[in-house]
Amino acid sequence: MRCALPGRRPAQRLCWYIALAATLPAGAWSQSTAPESEFVYHARARDTLIGIGRRLLLEPHRWPEVQTRNHIVDPRRLPVGDVVRIPYAWLRMSPDTAAVTAVGGEVAAGTSRVRPGQMLAEGSQIQTGSDGSVTLTLADGSVITLQKSTALSLEEMRRVTGVPSAHDTRLKLQSGRLQTQIKPQGDAGRFEIQTPVAVSAVRGTQFRSAFTPQAGSAITETLEGTVAVSGSTATLAVPADFGTRVEHDAAPLPPRRLLPPPDLRGLADINTSGRLRLQWPAVSGAVSYRIQLAPDAEFHSFLLDAQSTAAQIDLPAPPDGGYWLRVRSIDDLGLEGQDAVKTLAQHRLATAPTLATPLPGVTVVGDAAVFTWLGLEPGVRYRLQIARNADFTDLLLERDAGEATQLNIDPIPPGHYFWRVGGIDARGQAGDWSPAQDYVQRQTAPTPYSPSFVAREMQVHWDPQNGARYRVQVARDPGFRSTILDRALDVPTLSMRRPWPGVYYARVQTIAEDGSTVPFGKTVMLDVPAPRWVKILLPVLTLLTFIR
Repeated sequence: MRCALPGRRPAQRLCWYIALAATLPAGAWSQSTAPESEFVYHARARDTLIGIGRRLLLEPHRWPEVQTRNHIVDPRRLPVGDVVRIPYAWLRMSPDTAAVTAVGGEVAAGTSRVRPGQMLAEGSQIQTGSDGSVTLTLADGSVITLQKSTALSLEEMRRVTGVPSAHDTRLKLQSGRLQTQIKPQGDAGRFEIQTPVAVSAVRGTQFRSAFTPQAGSAITETLEGTVAVSGSTATLAVPADFGTRVEHDAAPLPPRRLLPPPDLRGLADINTSGRLRLQWPAVSGAVSYRIQLAPDAEFHSFLLDAQSTAAQIDLPAPPDGGYWLRVRSIDDLGLEGQDAVKTLAQHRLATAPTLATPLPGVTVVGDAAVFTWLGLEPGVRYRLQIARNADFTDLLLERDAGEATQLNIDPIPPGHYFWRVGGIDARGQAGDWSPAQDYVQRQTAPTPYSPSFVAREMQVHWDPQNGARYRVQVARDPGFRSTILDRALDVPTLSMRRPWPGVYYARVQTIAEDGSTVPFGKTVMLDVPAPRWVKILLPVLTLLTFIR
């Protein structure tokens, strides 16, 4: 058989389809090779053309025309399974509806927001937003998933009256991308995805369609079965694992094999970060990649639908839960390749808290310290670590704070320390440690003991502190406005000339090796008694004064 390139006439297209079927793998056109404008009916037991006319035709008396079109010899005796082709325009049709089974993000039908469970009638206009996705289940069980920024018109959704399994569906993709899974039927109906530049006709298969108005090109990617793609001048059969592109006023490009799926085996099964950072080996021939994240294994709605020119992506992580990740390569024609799918669990660990006090580099005086931080999430327990070094290999202590954001630690020996806090979530899993902060713990300045007197000297002692020098002050008043001594010492002892008898006040301040100081310690009162010789002479002098 010789056939010219298929044209608009049914006879031309039928001839071409039959010729094409001979070149396709067995089963590629198992449903039918009839042109889309004709319905294919398979004769049943005891069928007659008169009975078929009464059951299927708008005008039952036209059954002789059906006989002529199909070259039927005996209209009263039709072999079981014999094919009877009837123009769709002659059939009695009943309206169908589409059920909304899943919605993600913003999706509208006209001016109304689309919701799960809603029924959409023939003629409905569906638009997904930049974050939107929606899945429709048609009356014949076929499933269509619209991705983001997609506009689809349900141009025609009908069933053939008298043949419940036969449906006539024509959808118009005005922009965007969708995926369809067509349910095979015993009596072949019609299913078409139309774009302004191409028509994809299928009967029981799975494929993807896309149309970009700016470029004026349509994409068809066949995943199962075979899709007949028609441009303005030709119709092309696209088998499984192949795709084609159609430009305005042009024939479809020769089928190109779809790129293989990316290798996702190197991706972790669980993401614990607040960012979703994914990277996989580059696929030869890929110019970009599509990355999709869905809450269901069928990808009926999307939490994420993004593209990347590199074999990696960095995005905000989804809420905690289980997800399905799908990645595919995109070639220079815009054809999207085979799917790589894996499960992904998002379990964000507790966020590292922000440390408050002690501030970095400050000195805390005393035997205790108060550690505070900012809690960022409810229900998180915290743990505190204090170490003698920045890598926390020499721990001073580790303490559980529960859900509190403050801990009072007592006692703490003097030293230079580093501290940090980490969170533990309700599952008992620990998050990251906060960045460490350092601080210095210093002893309180010592308190002088009561003085001792030797000859003409007064000595004051206090407890020594390792590595410290001292500053000691002696004054006539407790406010130290009238100071009689202010001296720096290397030893914890003050030796000074014995002051006149009376009451004095003393205090000590420590000086670290780096020159830093702590506040003066407790002030003590020094009672300087009169010398013994004064005590002996004083009565004599008093007596002499009385005699005079």
